[in-house]
Amino acid sequence: MFSKYEYIYAVYTEKSFTRAAKKLFISQPSLSAAVKNIENKVGAPLFERNGVHITPTEIGVEYIRTAEKIMRAEKDFENRIHDIYNLETGEITVGGTNYLCSYVLPKIINRFTNMYPKIKVTLMEANSGKLSEMMDNEEIDVIIDSYDETMDIYVGSQLLSERILLCVPSHWKINDKFSDRQIYPENIYNGDINIDDVPPVPINAFSNEPFIMLKKGNDMYDRATAMFGNWKITPNVIFNVDQLNISYSLVESGMGAGFITDTFFKFSEFGRNTVLYNIAQQHSSRILHIVYKKHRYLTSAMKKFITTAKEVVAETK
Repeated sequence: MFSKYEYIYAVYTEKSFTRAAKKLFISQPSLSAAVKNIENKVGAPLFERNGVHITPTEIGVEYIRTAEKIMRAEKDFENRIHDIYNLETGEITVGGTNYLCSYVLPKIINRFTNMYPKIKVTLMEANSGKLSEMMDNEEIDVIIDSYDETMDIYVGSQLLSERILLCVPSHWKINDKFSDRQIYPENIYNGDINIDDVPPVPINAFSNEPFIMLKKGNDMYDRATAMFGNWKITPNVIFNVDQLNISYSLVESGMGAGFITDTFFKFSEFGRNTVLYNIAQQHSSRILHIVYKKHRYLTSAMKKFITTAKEVVAETK
């Protein structure tokens, strides 16, 4: 009953017999007949057909889950064969948050594709929560993100230590109070400052200022919320945004303060109209890991990508 599972899966993903047939390069009557034949073998319908709406039945959902397992097993087998014959081909899907995909991963991927031009790289951008979900479903081979090292379903290799900094518009009057504690973005990308040598500022000194926050589902949201909780203040949040670079742009425009990582400045020369402050909190430092799912076969392409990522990041520190 699973010999033609790709027919069922195409209907499921395309949500249309017409589009699925085009994707499979067969006629729609042939596809409909094949699906009907599979349903007869299963002994129950796999799809509910309500006009133009095609949705899987409860049994259809179970069939699709099994089909996905079969596809993952087939991909795993193909990867093993590639490695056995030491072929410099293959593919890898890499995931990261928006700012990592914009500023960090391009440098890594550029080095990797120059070294291994026959290995196809697909880049997926999402927030931390979505990345974890995609990793669980094996839609992504490796991700670069912060993650909880106590989670037993992933294997993580430390890649980069980050510092989270308070970022404030440079024209704000409150900066006069902390002129001796200011860090400028160029200090970071020039590498001429040790953040630990700069006294931290108390977050509650900024409690009356407007803040820009990332939305729920982002690691930075969790850390910022915890920081405000530690200081027992309720921030005046004027915007919740999806991406760290958007948050920085709003700070740079003078609309509010926000939290940013030093990685943002190590890989790109940002820095107009903002000053940065060290914050002495348990949530102000984090480690980015390059992560893959535990018990998955670690392909040669994945191993090569992990090694390349470490080399690029080491050169940037």
